[in-house]
Amino acid sequence: MGARAVNTERFTGTALGERAGPRYSTLARLLASEIATGRYRVGDKIPTEAELQERFAVSRHTIREALRELKTQGLVTARAGIGTVVRSREAGGRFMMGVGTLRELIQFVEATRMRVIDHHEVVPDAALAQKLGGKPGQQWIEVSVLRFLPDERTPVGTMSIYLRPEHADVIGRIDRSRQPVFSLLERHHGVRIAEVRQQIVAQTVGKATARALDARVGAPALEITRHFLDPHDRVALVSVGVYPSDRFSHTTRFRLQSKETEDI
Repeated sequence: MGARAVNTERFTGTALGERAGPRYSTLARLLASEIATGRYRVGDKIPTEAELQERFAVSRHTIREALRELKTQGLVTARAGIGTVVRSREAGGRFMMGVGTLRELIQFVEATRMRVIDHHEVVPDAALAQKLGGKPGQQWIEVSVLRFLPDERTPVGTMSIYLRPEHADVIGRIDRSRQPVFSLLERHHGVRIAEVRQQIVAQTVGKATARALDARVGAPALEITRHFLDPHDRVALVSVGVYPSDRFSHTTRFRLQSKETEDI
């Protein structure tokens, strides 16, 4: 099935009302609405990037980010040699995260929102200190955060963020900002993040996490731990997130190089 003809119209960025957010998010909501109402049916190929750019009079970057958001929601999929095709009229309940670069990690954060529910000083024992990559007795501030999909009331996951005490002032900015916490450290404290180390392990939902997420105790989950290091390999920030598997999945892309490329 082919897409319907596209009429040229100027996109003001407020087609769905004066809702705050990037232009690509507003455009993604508009396209999602058109999918939901049947303008583009399941199996239809939606217009090309160039056609959408002409229709809405926005940049190619805005179009690509809007389509990326629709893919994240499970509404469309890209098919080689065909284009972008509608796969569902409604967004799925699972958030699919594909991270291959630090920029894609930033886009993941921008595609969700965080809400701080608690924070307190903590002096880790030996086990937690090892997990954080610090020394026993080193003081941290632990910030408990819930992560939500846009316009959703049920959290997709919970996260513990560990900050150095001298960086405590960024806590009040987490709810208001759509930026990653490490970006807040860079902006407000001049901390430059040179490397991110990530570990993903299978986990089950504990009682406290189940209460926070309205999830089932013992349900399978992913625990994602990230260490953010400065240029001197010192840990500036640690995040430990727990995401039930029925709400979240993580994909990783590997690009294989040819022997000729490796020899260059």
